[in-house]
Amino acid sequence: MPTLFNDETEGAGVGERGPVRALQAWQYLIARAANRQIVRYKELRDLMDYPNDNPLAGILGCVAYYCMQHDLPPLTVIVVNRHGEPGGGFPIPAGATIGQLREDVFEYPWFKLMPPTIDEFAEARRLARE
Repeated sequence: MPTLFNDETEGAGVGERGPVRALQAWQYLIARAANRQIVRYKELRDLMDYPNDNPLAGILGCVAYYCMQHDLPPLTVIVVNRHGEPGGGFPIPAGATIGQLREDVFEYPWFKLMPPTIDEFAEARRLARE
């Protein structure tokens, strides 16, 4: 029987859930990016069966760290609040605009990449914290 993301994270420690859910978010985000669509926090939260947005920070952090460390466009820039803006913790490089970063994400050939593994997301987070 296939394993569900909810089953995989049930009983896992707080630090162990983020990389698993990052894989779930990655799949959804690259599909939306390929269709040139943004994603609302609420939409992602509902997809992952969370009652609020709080867990998304760690999950999206894993994705963002992976992208930064592998010189990929910032995939998480397409995740926005109700005002259409990324969360307050989203780093905007000097001279860049949100629109330009989104366009980079929309144009990137995400489906040509092998998806990161749960361990790679965990390692990206670990490296970012050092």
